[in-house]
Amino acid sequence: MCVMMNVDDINSAVQACADDMGSLSASDFLPLDAQIRAYDLLSSLLEAQEYGPVNVDRISAGVFCEVYESVSDRLAAAFDIDRLKAEAEARLSGLKKDENEARFEAAAAASLHEFAKDTFEIWKNSGIFARRRALRELRGRAGFKLESHRIGNYVAKTFDLMNEAHSRFARAQQAVFAADVSYKCRPDTHKAIYTFLKQ
Repeated sequence: MCVMMNVDDINSAVQACADDMGSLSASDFLPLDAQIRAYDLLSSLLEAQEYGPVNVDRISAGVFCEVYESVSDRLAAAFDIDRLKAEAEARLSGLKKDENEARFEAAAAASLHEFAKDTFEIWKNSGIFARRRALRELRGRAGFKLESHRIGNYVAKTFDLMNEAHSRFARAQQAVFAADVSYKCRPDTHKAIYTFLKQ
């Protein structure tokens, strides 16, 4: 997700992208952060253009264009999509681990809620031994104390626990989606910025 930049931020980003390109040598790799900066800059330039002319500082734009012209032949070699995607994936690994843990917790909470509903049906419709056996198993799975005369409340409690677990899982999923920047790795982003600034 790209947040639209104001004019000062755009000018700073133009300079930062020029610096990124200027740091290239013949064998350099343009890192993920440089790709993200360029993508965000291009997105902001295009979005700002929808509202009228974009007032990019002419000196910064000139520096960017000059640097681009001097390294454009090396930019293609510096763009390594596999390496960029691996770097982006490595940044996501911790968030994906949290997402998987939240997924398992949500599944376990849903299973516990279903079992609480089943136990409640057994409690209403079965004999004393079946009721005790079901309650003992529910107590073992629940991890919290269950009173036999309040069994209906545990259906509601496990429903709340299930909803909380699903909410945590949804937040973990959103964190992964928000942090995934692999779509910002495009080979011609700097060229598109150059074309935009030259017009």
